Amino acid sequence: MPALILILAAIVAQADVPPVPGLCTAPVPADHDTPGCYATGRIEIAEAPDALYWQIHEFPTMSAATAEAGRHRWATVTQAHSRTWLYVLGTPSEPITGGTRRATIGPLRMLPGPVTAHFAEAIFPPGMQTRVHSHPGPEAFYVVEGEQCMDSPGDKRLIPAGGTYVVEGGPHLQAAPKGRRNLVLILAPQGKPPLIPGGDWRPTGFCRP
Repeated sequence: MPALILILAAIVAQADVPPVPGLCTAPVPADHDTPGCYATGRIEIAEAPDALYWQIHEFPTMSAATAEAGRHRWATVTQAHSRTWLYVLGTPSEPITGGTRRATIGPLRMLPGPVTAHFAEAIFPPGMQTRVHSHPGPEAFYVVEGEQCMDSPGDKRLIPAGGTYVVEGGPHLQAAPKGRRNLVLILAPQGKPPLIPGGDWRPTGFCRP
């Protein structure tokens, strides 16, 4: 009964919060500045070590990034926020030639069995926030511009541009009181949705504008 009360309270508290456009699964709109969270690529991992690191490198051209991606087991190239990015999953010391390293995030706890690495870009104008949600595996992000706010049962934090964060699991919300642009990675079992709406937790109000 207490858990049900918490769930109902969370639903009521989030009733005025619209879903984030794209939900990190829809393709990027023609207008690349459309607010929301949109899929930019994926990597299928049949067998992986217990943990992986996400290396993020910025390249001057798609051709240069694509050439380097071909040298790695788990890599993909995308364009997001008017820039070109190479993503490599592996060890933190895996050598990458060319480009500029922006971040190495991890370790990211891997799930048993085949896993899909879902990559997305997110644009939140000032005041925008997510509803309470969770993921079947860890979520990681890199703040390209602005400031990210995190609120969860175990942590409350502001992450500035150039910063990174890992959500290991459980209900949480993200917000951008001042606006922000992110690169996002969500690990999920193959064939399972990367986002789970709701959760038995009520936001604290830490991320209100």
